[in-house]
Amino acid sequence: MIGFAGLSHLGIVTSIAVASKGFEVSAFDGDSHLCEQLRRGCLPIVEPDLPELLAKNRNHVEFTSDVSTVGACDVVYVSKDVPTDERNRSDLSALRRLINDVVSHMQSGATLVVLSQVPPGFTRQLSHDLRSMVDERDLQIYYQVETLIFGRAVERALHPERYIIGCNDPQTP
Repeated sequence: MIGFAGLSHLGIVTSIAVASKGFEVSAFDGDSHLCEQLRRGCLPIVEPDLPELLAKNRNHVEFTSDVSTVGACDVVYVSKDVPTDERNRSDLSALRRLINDVVSHMQSGATLVVLSQVPPGFTRQLSHDLRSMVDERDLQIYYQVETLIFGRAVERALHPERYIIGCNDPQTP
C-alpha cells in the first residue's frame, strides 16, 4: 500500500493519480472534515479530469484522518503545503510535526518521500533527526522534486516528463 500524508492540492491530485494506476492508497490528513468531503467525492480544488478520475478510482483510495493507517504502507509521501512569510522564509514547523507523527506509525523498512517544497538541507537534517527517533529501524528518506502547475496537475501526475529524486544515502540506488 502507498500512503500520502498532508492532503494539499499536490497530495490530493497525486494520491488519486497513484490510485488510478491500480495501487491501493491510504491518504491521510488531520482535517477530518476534508477527509469526509473527499470520501463523498467533493473536491476542494479544481483540476480538469480530477472528479472523473476520483469517481473511477474511489475503490483504490481511502481518505482518512487516522494517522495509524500509514503503518500498513510500504511508501509514504508527505505532501503538506509549506507556508512562507513576506520574506519567502519557509515555516517548516507543521511539516516537521506531521513527519514526526507519520514516522512514529510507519513500519520498519518503509520509505518516506518528501514531496513538499522545502529549502536545501531540510531532508539531510530530517534524516539526522529521525535516526534517533526510529530506534535504528530501517527508514529510507527521499526527496522528490515536483512542480505543481495549476490546471495541469492531473496530466503531469499521470504522465510526468521526468522524475527527480534524491536521498542522503550514497549506497541507495
